[in-house]
Amino acid sequence: MVTGDNQQRLSTLFVAQRGALIRMLSRVVGCSSLAEDLAQEAYLRVAKALNTRSIEHLQPFLYQTAQYLAFDHLRSQRSKRRFEYQLGDDHQINQVPTAAPGPDSHVQGQQQLQLLQQVLATLPKRQQQILVLHKLHGLSQGEIAQRLQVSLSTVEKDLRHALNACLKATDRHDPDD
Repeated sequence: MVTGDNQQRLSTLFVAQRGALIRMLSRVVGCSSLAEDLAQEAYLRVAKALNTRSIEHLQPFLYQTAQYLAFDHLRSQRSKRRFEYQLGDDHQINQVPTAAPGPDSHVQGQQQLQLLQQVLATLPKRQQQILVLHKLHGLSQGEIAQRLQVSLSTVEKDLRHALNACLKATDRHDPDD
Protein backbone atom coordinates (compact mmCIF):
# COMPACT_ATOMS: atom_id res chain seq x y z
CA MET A 1 0.00 0.00 0.00
CA VAL A 2 1.21 3.53 -0.71
CA THR A 3 2.42 5.54 2.13
CA GLY A 4 3.98 8.95 2.16
CA ASP A 5 7.26 7.09 2.72
CA ASN A 6 6.86 4.96 -0.43
CA GLN A 7 5.89 7.98 -2.50
CA GLN A 8 8.87 9.91 -1.15
CA ARG A 9 11.13 6.95 -1.90
CA LEU A 10 9.88 6.91 -5.50
CA SER A 11 10.25 10.67 -5.92
CA THR A 12 13.81 10.60 -4.55
CA LEU A 13 14.72 7.65 -6.78
CA PHE A 14 13.17 9.28 -9.85
CA VAL A 15 15.02 12.57 -9.33
CA ALA A 16 18.31 10.71 -8.81
CA GLN A 17 17.82 8.38 -11.80
CA ARG A 18 16.01 10.73 -14.20
CA GLY A 19 19.06 11.52 -16.36
CA ALA A 20 20.17 7.89 -16.66
CA LEU A 21 16.59 6.76 -17.29
CA ILE A 22 16.12 9.31 -20.08
CA ARG A 23 19.46 8.36 -21.67
CA MET A 24 18.48 4.68 -21.62
CA LEU A 25 15.07 5.47 -23.13
CA SER A 26 16.65 7.77 -25.74
CA ARG A 27 18.84 4.91 -26.93
CA VAL A 28 15.77 2.68 -27.24
CA VAL A 29 13.38 5.14 -28.96
CA GLY A 30 15.91 7.45 -30.62
CA CYS A 31 14.34 10.71 -29.42
CA SER A 32 15.17 12.59 -26.22
CA SER A 33 11.84 14.44 -25.93
CA LEU A 34 9.92 11.17 -26.35
CA ALA A 35 12.27 9.59 -23.81
CA GLU A 36 11.35 12.33 -21.32
CA ASP A 37 7.64 11.69 -21.90
CA LEU A 38 8.15 7.96 -21.41
CA ALA A 39 10.15 8.54 -18.22
CA GLN A 40 7.32 10.66 -16.81
CA GLU A 41 4.78 8.01 -17.83
CA ALA A 42 6.92 5.35 -16.11
CA TYR A 43 6.96 7.46 -12.94
CA LEU A 44 3.17 7.77 -13.01
CA ARG A 45 2.68 4.04 -13.59
CA VAL A 46 5.04 3.10 -10.78
CA ALA A 47 3.29 5.57 -8.47
CA LYS A 48 -0.03 3.97 -9.42
CA ALA A 49 1.39 0.49 -8.77
CA LEU A 50 2.51 1.67 -5.33
CA ASN A 51 -1.13 2.45 -4.59
CA THR A 52 -2.00 -1.23 -4.80
CA ARG A 53 1.11 -2.98 -3.46
CA SER A 54 4.50 -2.57 -1.93
CA ILE A 55 7.45 -2.74 -4.32
CA GLU A 56 10.63 -3.93 -2.66
CA HIS A 57 13.06 -3.31 -5.54
CA LEU A 58 11.85 0.05 -6.75
CA GLN A 59 14.72 1.03 -9.07
CA PRO A 60 14.60 -2.14 -11.25
CA PHE A 61 10.81 -1.85 -11.31
CA LEU A 62 11.03 1.76 -12.52
CA TYR A 63 13.52 0.84 -15.27
CA GLN A 64 11.53 -2.21 -16.32
CA THR A 65 8.33 -0.16 -16.51
CA ALA A 66 10.11 2.48 -18.60
CA GLN A 67 11.52 -0.20 -20.93
CA TYR A 68 8.09 -1.78 -21.42
CA LEU A 69 6.64 1.62 -22.28
CA ALA A 70 9.43 2.23 -24.81
CA PHE A 71 8.98 -1.20 -26.41
CA ASP A 72 5.20 -0.72 -26.56
CA HIS A 73 5.74 2.63 -28.27
CA LEU A 74 8.16 1.13 -30.80
CA ARG A 75 5.83 -1.79 -31.48
CA SER A 76 2.86 0.50 -32.12
CA GLN A 77 4.96 2.79 -34.36
CA ARG A 78 6.30 -0.18 -36.33
CA SER A 79 2.78 -1.53 -36.81
CA LYS A 80 1.51 1.90 -37.86
CA ARG A 81 4.40 2.42 -40.31
CA ARG A 82 3.98 -1.06 -41.79
CA PHE A 83 0.29 -0.42 -42.43
CA GLU A 84 0.89 3.09 -43.77
CA TYR A 85 3.60 1.71 -46.06
CA GLN A 86 1.25 -0.95 -47.39
CA LEU A 87 -1.50 1.58 -48.03
CA GLY A 88 0.76 4.57 -48.66
CA ASP A 89 1.97 3.61 -52.11
CA ASP A 90 0.22 6.31 -54.14
CA HIS A 91 0.70 4.40 -57.37
CA GLN A 92 -1.16 1.36 -56.04
CA ILE A 93 -3.88 3.38 -54.35
CA ASN A 94 -4.41 5.48 -57.47
CA GLN A 95 -4.92 2.27 -59.41
CA VAL A 96 -8.03 1.43 -57.35
CA PRO A 97 -11.02 2.45 -59.42
CA THR A 98 -13.39 5.06 -58.02
CA ALA A 99 -16.76 6.42 -59.05
CA ALA A 100 -15.09 9.53 -60.52
CA PRO A 101 -13.46 9.06 -63.93
CA GLY A 102 -9.75 9.75 -63.88
CA PRO A 103 -7.69 11.53 -66.51
CA ASP A 104 -8.31 8.60 -68.83
CA SER A 105 -11.31 8.47 -71.07
CA HIS A 106 -14.84 8.40 -69.75
CA VAL A 107 -15.31 4.92 -71.21
CA GLN A 108 -12.30 3.53 -69.33
CA GLY A 109 -13.61 5.13 -66.13
CA GLN A 110 -16.98 3.48 -66.62
CA GLN A 111 -15.30 0.11 -67.21
CA GLN A 112 -13.29 0.51 -64.03
CA LEU A 113 -16.42 1.41 -62.10
CA GLN A 114 -18.17 -1.71 -63.38
CA LEU A 115 -15.14 -3.79 -62.43
CA LEU A 116 -15.14 -2.26 -58.94
CA GLN A 117 -18.82 -3.09 -58.54
CA GLN A 118 -18.13 -6.68 -59.56
CA VAL A 119 -15.23 -6.96 -57.13
CA LEU A 120 -17.29 -5.37 -54.33
CA ALA A 121 -20.01 -7.95 -54.87
CA THR A 122 -17.49 -10.74 -54.16
CA LEU A 123 -16.23 -9.19 -50.90
CA PRO A 124 -17.73 -9.87 -47.48
CA LYS A 125 -20.26 -7.21 -46.46
CA ARG A 126 -18.02 -5.56 -43.83
CA GLN A 127 -15.11 -5.26 -46.28
CA GLN A 128 -17.48 -3.68 -48.80
CA GLN A 129 -18.67 -1.16 -46.21
CA ILE A 130 -15.15 -0.30 -45.08
CA LEU A 131 -13.85 0.21 -48.62
CA VAL A 132 -16.83 2.38 -49.62
CA LEU A 133 -16.69 4.45 -46.42
CA HIS A 134 -12.95 5.01 -46.79
CA LYS A 135 -12.48 5.49 -50.54
CA LEU A 136 -15.80 7.01 -51.59
CA HIS A 137 -16.95 8.82 -48.45
CA GLY A 138 -13.47 9.80 -47.22
CA LEU A 139 -13.87 8.55 -43.65
CA SER A 140 -10.74 7.84 -41.65
CA GLN A 141 -10.08 4.34 -40.41
CA GLY A 142 -10.81 5.47 -36.84
CA GLU A 143 -14.16 6.95 -37.88
CA ILE A 144 -15.02 3.72 -39.69
CA ALA A 145 -14.10 1.64 -36.63
CA GLN A 146 -16.41 3.76 -34.47
CA ARG A 147 -19.23 3.74 -36.99
CA LEU A 148 -19.12 -0.05 -37.50
CA GLN A 149 -18.26 -0.73 -33.85
CA VAL A 150 -15.19 -2.83 -34.66
CA SER A 151 -11.56 -2.48 -33.70
CA LEU A 152 -9.16 -0.30 -35.65
CA SER A 153 -7.06 -3.37 -36.50
CA THR A 154 -10.16 -5.02 -37.99
CA VAL A 155 -10.74 -1.97 -40.18
CA GLU A 156 -7.08 -1.96 -41.24
CA LYS A 157 -7.13 -5.67 -42.07
CA ASP A 158 -10.44 -5.54 -43.95
CA LEU A 159 -9.41 -2.43 -45.88
CA ARG A 160 -6.12 -4.08 -46.84
CA HIS A 161 -7.97 -7.21 -48.08
CA ALA A 162 -10.50 -5.15 -50.04
CA LEU A 163 -7.82 -2.99 -51.65
CA ASN A 164 -5.79 -6.07 -52.56
CA ALA A 165 -8.87 -7.63 -54.18
CA CYS A 166 -9.41 -4.44 -56.22
CA LEU A 167 -5.75 -4.33 -57.24
CA LYS A 168 -5.78 -7.97 -58.30
CA ALA A 169 -8.91 -7.39 -60.37
CA THR A 170 -7.46 -4.32 -62.09
CA ASP A 171 -4.21 -6.22 -62.77
CA ARG A 172 -6.19 -9.00 -64.46
CA HIS A 173 -8.16 -6.50 -66.56
CA ASP A 174 -5.35 -4.06 -67.38
CA PRO A 175 -5.88 -2.87 -70.97
CA ASP A 176 -2.16 -2.12 -71.34
CA ASP A 177 -1.24 -5.83 -71.02
